[in-house]
Formats: sequence, C-alpha cells, structure tokens
Amino acid sequence: MRRDWLLYLVIFSLALNIGTIGTFTYLRYQDRQQSAVKEELPPLPMREMWRHLNLDEEQRRRLGQIWPEHHRRLRALRSELAEKRHELFALVKKEPSPDWPTVQSKIREVSNLQGKLEEEIVQHLLTIKEQLKPEQQAVFVKLMEQRLRPFERRRGHRWERHGPPHGPPMERGPGPRSGYPWPPYSPKCG
Repeated sequence: MRRDWLLYLVIFSLALNIGTIGTFTYLRYQDRQQSAVKEELPPLPMREMWRHLNLDEEQRRRLGQIWPEHHRRLRALRSELAEKRHELFALVKKEPSPDWPTVQSKIREVSNLQGKLEEEIVQHLLTIKEQLKPEQQAVFVKLMEQRLRPFERRRGHRWERHGPPHGPPMERGPGPRSGYPWPPYSPKCG
C-alpha cells in the first residue's frame, strides 16, 4: 500500500515538473516573439510626416483643405464596411445555414467596399503627392514605405515559417502578455 502511494507521488511529481518546464518554454518563446516585434518602429503618424516634408504655408493650406473631405469619406466607407461585415457574420451564425449564393453576394459587397476604401486612400496619397515639390515627393514616398514596412515584415515573417495563414491568429487570452489585436493592419486615417 505504501509503495503504491510512493509510486503515485513520483508519477505526479514527474508530471508536474514536465508541465512546469513546458509552460516555461512556451512563455519564453512567446516573449522572444513579442520582443522581436517591439523592436520594429511604429508607423509614422501623419503630423510627424508633415514635419519631415518641410511644407511651405501654401502647401499646408491646400493639404489642410483636402483632409476634412477625405476623412469624412473614410469614416463613411469604414462605417459601411463594418456594417456589411456584421451582416455577413449574422448570415454565418444563422440557423439553418444560408445558401452559398447569399453568402457569396454578401462577401462581394464587403470586397467591393474594401476596394473602395483602398481606392480612396491611394487617391488621397496621389493628391498629396501632386501638391509636393520633387524633393518632397521623394521624402514622402520613403516615409510611406516606412509606414508600411512593419506590417509587411510581420506578415511576411509568418508566411515564411508556416505558409499562408488560414484565419486570424490565435490570441493567448487576457493578461499582461496577450497577443496582437485582430485585424493586424487597420490603416489609420490618411
């Protein structure tokens, strides 16, 4: 009887040690991944970008006139896009499941709005670029590349190791070291 308890105690102790080592290894791996991402510079905010471009008063005035209308269109498109995504999710939750053509139609609506959003952003960038002198345009293009680089690196890094993602990344849950918010890239106004 006493030997049985001793055997159970050894097995329990061994399992506890293996679990502790596994947890420690997992958390250490997660910390390394997060610290590598933290070393990347965050995207440059638009106000900071304007400072780097050394705009003259006339350029500031013209760009200041362009911004409110662009911002209004962005808000409207993003709001409509969010609404369509909620409608799509409502279709997915529906019981019994909806027919595929209905879902495809909603997906096309979301894709169309996403395309319009991208068009609006690129059109705005081209409008800004037209207002700049050639040397400012070169700085502007370089700054835009810097804004996009962290997102390209993160996405590319994950693909290189594991292939294309098949859905949103898994989160670790609440706590001081939770994962990245989804979606990984949400373009800021501008």
